[in-house]
Amino acid sequence: MKTPRFLILAVLLLASVAALSAAEPPPQTIISPKPTTGPLFNPGKGWSLHGTTKWQEKEVLDFARMGVIRFEWAALEPREGEYNWRPIEQVLEEWAKIGGVCNIGVMCASTHSKLPGGYVTPKWVFDAGAKKHELDLTPTMATQGTSGHKVAPVFDDPIFLAKYRAFLKAFAKRFDGDPRIAVLDIRSYGNWGECHMHPFKVPDIAPEKFREHVQMHLDAFKKTQLCVSRNSNLGHYGPLKEIFDWAVLTQHIAPRRDGICGNSDGKETAIGLGLAPGVFEFYGDYDMMKKLGWWDGIKDQQGRGFRLEDCIENGHPTWVDLGGGKSSLRLLNENRALVERLSNRIGYHFHLTRAAWPGKISGSFNLELTVQNQGVAPIYIPCSVAVALIDESGKRIATVWPNTLQPKQWQPDKTTKQTAALNFKNAPVGRYRLALALTSKADDAKPLIKFGTELPVIDGWYVLGAIEVAK
Repeated sequence: MKTPRFLILAVLLLASVAALSAAEPPPQTIISPKPTTGPLFNPGKGWSLHGTTKWQEKEVLDFARMGVIRFEWAALEPREGEYNWRPIEQVLEEWAKIGGVCNIGVMCASTHSKLPGGYVTPKWVFDAGAKKHELDLTPTMATQGTSGHKVAPVFDDPIFLAKYRAFLKAFAKRFDGDPRIAVLDIRSYGNWGECHMHPFKVPDIAPEKFREHVQMHLDAFKKTQLCVSRNSNLGHYGPLKEIFDWAVLTQHIAPRRDGICGNSDGKETAIGLGLAPGVFEFYGDYDMMKKLGWWDGIKDQQGRGFRLEDCIENGHPTWVDLGGGKSSLRLLNENRALVERLSNRIGYHFHLTRAAWPGKISGSFNLELTVQNQGVAPIYIPCSVAVALIDESGKRIATVWPNTLQPKQWQPDKTTKQTAALNFKNAPVGRYRLALALTSKADDAKPLIKFGTELPVIDGWYVLGAIEVAK
């Protein structure tokens, strides 16, 4: 009896399926994924906003990853040795609740202060004999301060220094190493702690005295990333430049620039590239900078006015000001495409351009990764590469953290190729998916950092492709 043709085709089809299922995996698997589109938000980088979360517009808050808050010493130590940490704790708690971190600092002078008598440094410090500068301010610009009597200490006065050093010791005992603090400003010198004496119109302290201010912060804070303002006007530094350079280049203190888009084009923070995260703060709010033409790079008679995008390319910052309050919402609404594009340019932004591995393994094998850092800076927070085998149910069967794959070596605007010898010891024989994650440290399997790469994701792990474990 002749076998019907449809039965022959069915048998051949089943044979083909069986052959495919039993087929040997390819000797080498290579993938070249595409980059993702749209803004990608990651820890340890991004936009910052001034003030508490309650002060921010929801639409803007979705972009921000860090709150910037300056505290007044007098509010934290109203009486000598009696500390009120609640204002700091409250701000840290608010930002942590939405997954953010903070950049905080404690000022000793501020022409924006509304404390009684203008005493940002507690009055009891002066009652103990510390000398002071006084000013009756009538501001011509909002950026100069508020009207009224203002007081600043003589910043190299030995009594002032001793009292502030004692405060720092208590401050560090409470907050050094607190993961909610990404950056701690050194704000013990100058108006607003910005390392200048405008508008008090008194000379800067001597460089060796400014070094003493920096050193007492280094002595107190051993774990938290410190930051210091670069004292410059349109690139012209004052007598303290050598101390700024020493702080960044040898102590790896983060450089901050407080006049972005106004009297700075951002270049001052480039000195810290690869050493510490650069921090940007606008000269004034968006409305002011837009009105003056600075936002669009239109120079005034003093040469002030720089586009934000140019400043970012110049300074390689990790954290960039987005303002705060209603003004920041206008900035976002009028510049959304720019903000979204720069979200991926600020700090690091990793795209996995290529991965290669053998289709079948038995013991040790090589995994080759090629990563492009599309940001303007390297990553500064701790980060490790984790590689795992994931079974059909999505469960991780084995995980390794190869020390030859180093995200800190993925430099900005460069493509880096790295190879790791892996061995999933004791992994059962079978077929799996090879997956990749960026975690905070070795032996921590919780994915922390996202790739700007189109790949399937399982619980934060990026699936590279199939792999077979043989005997």
